[in-house]
Amino acid sequence: MKNQVHLITYIDRLTGGNIKSVQNLLVNEWQGVLGGVHLLPFYYPIDGADAGFDPIDHTQVDPRLGSWEDISSLSKVTDIMADVIVNHVSAKSQQFLDFLKHREKSPYADMFITFNKVFDKDAKEEELSAIYRPRPGSSFTKIQFSDGSEKSLWSTFTANQIDIDVKSNAGKDYLLSILSSLRRLVLK
Repeated sequence: MKNQVHLITYIDRLTGGNIKSVQNLLVNEWQGVLGGVHLLPFYYPIDGADAGFDPIDHTQVDPRLGSWEDISSLSKVTDIMADVIVNHVSAKSQQFLDFLKHREKSPYADMFITFNKVFDKDAKEEELSAIYRPRPGSSFTKIQFSDGSEKSLWSTFTANQIDIDVKSNAGKDYLLSILSSLRRLVLK
């Protein structure tokens, strides 16, 4: 990245359009003005519960914005920075839905941060209230499995953003799969 002014933007909010319209703006109207662009989440879906910060699929560009080919084309005319957002997944992701359906039998069961991974069963209210959160409310979201049982999972931002346990094997495997996919997509 160049040591210059960079634009930070949601793709659809800047031009009301897509990746190609951002490229058109940078090439035709703002040529030479910026050192690069920081694209806020463009993964599927961009209009989830938290403005794209709750992707269902970290490896898919929301088709309303364009494609990886469009990102690649934009990268040929300017430096690009993007939020990877791999600390949590959407509660609508395939991994989380599989966990809800199969509980401990899911290959993703260990991928999420349960209450018991953070506190013992006798956690006191003052311990819970001492957690700093960027949003009001509890750091945990109570989820219900398909069999009706419940469990509390860490959800830093919203109930739709289920945090990943990066120390678990399932969490590490998930993160590595995302980074490997992004590497392949970017290096095409």
